[in-house]
Amino acid sequence: MMRKFSFKPLKNSDLGILCSWFENQHVLEWWNDHLTAEEIKEKYGKRINNEIIYPYIAYLDNKPIAFIQYYWANKVGDGWCLNEDDTTVGMDQFIGDENFINKGYGTLMIKEFIQFLFKNSKIQKIITEADPNNHRARRCYQKVGFHEEGEINTPDGKSLLMTVKRQK
Repeated sequence: MMRKFSFKPLKNSDLGILCSWFENQHVLEWWNDHLTAEEIKEKYGKRINNEIIYPYIAYLDNKPIAFIQYYWANKVGDGWCLNEDDTTVGMDQFIGDENFINKGYGTLMIKEFIQFLFKNSKIQKIITEADPNNHRARRCYQKVGFHEEGEINTPDGKSLLMTVKRQK
């Protein structure tokens, strides 16, 4: 059976599951903002119906298993987005449900999200970044077509910038 992802915009009713995912060790290892549940709800709640950052819950066969978001790279703060133009989006994600890690679902989810993003004709390039020591994430991104561009400095420290461009 071919499994398929669907991406539903984050809603206030999703903030509880997001908080529970942020408690999982496999998430905290690479995505740890040291936020309380209330701070998580405030931070991600502000992104609901935002025009710069677009958060989603990724569902596999109607089961919520992951968080994924994209953002207009030239409009996010902290100045680390490398002078991208208005055709570039960045993306971030994690599988929240530990029953779905190390089974290829991350690769499938990102591949399908890239297809979802490129349905928007304005988007020409997608960037993401990975901790240089997160070999699992780097392999996953490479499998779906991202290319390593080199190390960059982010507010969270050194990171590896990776890009994928729309196929002409």
